Amino acid sequence: MSGTDIATATTDVADAGLGIDTHTVDSLRTWLVDCVAAHLERPADTVDPAVKLSDYGLDSLYVLAVAAELEDYLDISLDPTVMWDNPTIDALSEALIEELAVQDA
Repeated sequence: MSGTDIATATTDVADAGLGIDTHTVDSLRTWLVDCVAAHLERPADTVDPAVKLSDYGLDSLYVLAVAAELEDYLDISLDPTVMWDNPTIDALSEALIEELAVQDA
């Protein structure tokens, strides 16, 4: 899947009988920016999705907390390495869309 395909891809992560909860790269990016900003106790508009999370001083405990929140938000199980393999919010958003597509298939 190309970067353009990923950016425009959506996936239905909810049971069709329970309603539609569709996520896009942009919606995940926004959610992640808000989540990270809350952990950093700073405004969301000061969090750059292209900057490594470690550059914001998020240690492993914060990263694990964000991963747990992601699992709850998306109702999926994530490989613990997903946060380390995708160190920016931009990269993580794209990886999550791919993961959602796989789990939805």
